[in-house]
Amino acid sequence: MPDVRASRRLLLVLLLALALRLVNLGERNLWYDEAFAILFADQGLSDMLYGTLTPVAGGAADIHPLLYYVTLDGWMALVGRSVFAVRLLSALIGVATIGVIYGLGRDLFDEKVGLAAALVAAVAPFHIQYSQEARMYSLLALLLAGATWAFARGWREPGRWRWWLVFGVLAALAMYTQQLAAFYLAALGVVPFLQRKRAPMIGVLACALVALILYLPWLVQLPAQWSKVGSYYWISPPTVARSFLTLRTFLSVGADMPMPWGVVALFGAIFILIFLPVQIILRLRRRAAERQPLLFVLWLFAAPVTLMWLVSQARPVYLERALLPSALMLYLLLGWLFVRGGLPRPIAVVVGAVGLALVGVGLVTHYTWNRFPNSPFRQAVASIEEAWQEGDTVLHQSKLSALPAVYYAPELDQRFIADAPGSPEDTLALPTRQVLGVRAVDCVQQVGGAGRVWFVVFPDVLRQAEAAGRDDVTAALNWLDMHYRREETQRFNDLDVMLFAEPDADASAARCQEA
Repeated sequence: MPDVRASRRLLLVLLLALALRLVNLGERNLWYDEAFAILFADQGLSDMLYGTLTPVAGGAADIHPLLYYVTLDGWMALVGRSVFAVRLLSALIGVATIGVIYGLGRDLFDEKVGLAAALVAAVAPFHIQYSQEARMYSLLALLLAGATWAFARGWREPGRWRWWLVFGVLAALAMYTQQLAAFYLAALGVVPFLQRKRAPMIGVLACALVALILYLPWLVQLPAQWSKVGSYYWISPPTVARSFLTLRTFLSVGADMPMPWGVVALFGAIFILIFLPVQIILRLRRRAAERQPLLFVLWLFAAPVTLMWLVSQARPVYLERALLPSALMLYLLLGWLFVRGGLPRPIAVVVGAVGLALVGVGLVTHYTWNRFPNSPFRQAVASIEEAWQEGDTVLHQSKLSALPAVYYAPELDQRFIADAPGSPEDTLALPTRQVLGVRAVDCVQQVGGAGRVWFVVFPDVLRQAEAAGRDDVTAALNWLDMHYRREETQRFNDLDVMLFAEPDADASAARCQEA
């Protein structure tokens, strides 16, 4: 018979998780990736396949599989495409993930650890952040947490093959969500072989076959997509310092935290994590029965991070948000630390206080963040709409502002300056742009026929380009100043909207080769 008190406590934790994931859900500005997801999912499966799989310069047009986009398409058909509606999908998935973490912690340890782990995950700013984002990472975390739970059930109940079947199906779905799931699945799948357990080995091999069969239609596309990643993906190889920042991210939030809070959060995370290996070693000496589940969870926390870091030295793919499932394993370890880790009460109080401080700093940073990448795009295009005249056009210096602006004001004539083909920034290929219905120009001269030009730019980008002597970035503004009269500049935090009017006679006749 289920424990009624535990059920009530879990319900309270889930309600807390939901409440924290609904705070400011529709008010924070969409950023580029979210706007892409909404605009892309809105096109339907056939267009999404074209925009993703069409070969471009030896690679694929886009690099992400389509499970999240298809799910979002169906969700928007039911609830609409407002910012609140589209993000609500991720929020509800995030709450479901809390329930899975509870079940995993209960099965590996006990009811109290499960509740503690669920509470830690419920208030973790990093998980809240991606439970409030219209992207695939909340779904990825749910699927891999579910796969881990099925794996643990299959391990403990070797005669019940349904758990291994569930594991195989969830593994395939995770790969259809984000291919970086492979790092976590590799760490999970190798566990029986490290421990030389025959029955789990057979279970993993069987479920790997199931996952392979289900994933085969997309597997044949991987070489082309991997080619795009290798040719011009924007991520840099991670440094050792990045590993420490990843730990800070797991316990606070994935954002460039302002000083001095970033440093405070880093040392706070290190302080908490110092106690974890110490208490694990001490408890393993006294409670041998906890050795296997503790090492299992510790492995799933550390191994995917390490593996992704190592691979990224040769082929950079290191994304903290794709490591969200490993962060969930850390939250499970912290739940164990507070409930069964044997911390002396005064130390437990201090560690808990530091943890709550990290939660507070992380949540305030996340809820109030209104700079890049979540710049005030909605407010900027609203200002343009108020002063719009026939014959106007909006030119974005970057696609990073263009896609959110197109979402917020689809009726405006908007274009952006295309990235140099084959450059690290060239991540929006022509087939994908065609599906999205967004327009790019090769150079600023192509809008020279407009009566007025609204130029949208990140001033920090201009300053960095000027400091680096990059004329390709500053050329557009210089040309507009030469051929138009700058009437006004409005600043929206870290986003500038400049109005250029009264073009000279040479503006409409200019060609790109003149730049």
